Amino acid sequence: MKILISGASSGIGMSIAKAMLEDGHEVIGFARRREKLNSLVEEGAGKFHAFQCDVCDVDSLKKMKDSIAAEIGTVDVLVNNAGVGYLGEMRGAKLEEWHAMFDINVKGLLSLTHLFLEDLIENKGFIFNIDSVAGHEVYPTAVVYCSSKWAVKAISMGLEKELRGKVKICNISPGAVETEFVEHTSDDEKRKQMKEQFQDVLNGDDIAAAVRFAIGQRERSAINEITIRPWK
Repeated sequence: MKILISGASSGIGMSIAKAMLEDGHEVIGFARRREKLNSLVEEGAGKFHAFQCDVCDVDSLKKMKDSIAAEIGTVDVLVNNAGVGYLGEMRGAKLEEWHAMFDINVKGLLSLTHLFLEDLIENKGFIFNIDSVAGHEVYPTAVVYCSSKWAVKAISMGLEKELRGKVKICNISPGAVETEFVEHTSDDEKRKQMKEQFQDVLNGDDIAAAVRFAIGQRERSAINEITIRPWK
């Protein structure tokens, strides 16, 4: 299968890309900085296709789609992985960080889904939305982030109902994962707290295993929701 992954340059996205390459799939990954994808290009031995693209830039996404269609073909699996989280109290927060979370976590996901949906329907493919346990709960100091992830969950639920029998939809909600997520937050005190809390947590390979599990199901069954938390 041909698998498109947003935010493939690090963390969960890179782990999913590596797992899909190991399983023999053709992987298309993009990020804002193409050079961060070079290790995957080398590991992929011709099976990994790298693009420089910003999920918030619709024109850039359209150009990427045209290049994929011309050079690689239609996409079978879309992994909406790109995301960001700026945590801290509402009072004194930066408005631009709130906007960025919705631009990347929600609008970026919608843009990619819109652009590739006809391919996915034609191929009876998969859409994976990498959500969060924050899409199931609301936490103090994470109100806006949680709101964006609740939106992702709602999108996944709605797509599943509209596309049942056409595209398999899987919403994956990880708990704490060892990624660059902790470094996003500009609130120094909150970032320090998160570093202390993010000990002995999940890593990207755990989420990649969930993608493998969902893809590996029989044709007549679909895994629509996976929640993964650290055991300890």
